[in-house]
Amino acid sequence: MVAIDTRSVTEAKRWIGRIVFGTIGVELAGVLVRVLTDSVSR
Repeated sequence: MVAIDTRSVTEAKRWIGRIVFGTIGVELAGVLVRVLTDSVSR
């Protein structure tokens, strides 16, 4: 049996959430830029 510190678990979840939302945010920003540039070039 290994005792798990609940505080470290919540910290890990928080970091995973930040990483996931960060990458999603970057992808959304890229899509938005692409849409904007497409609409401007037309």
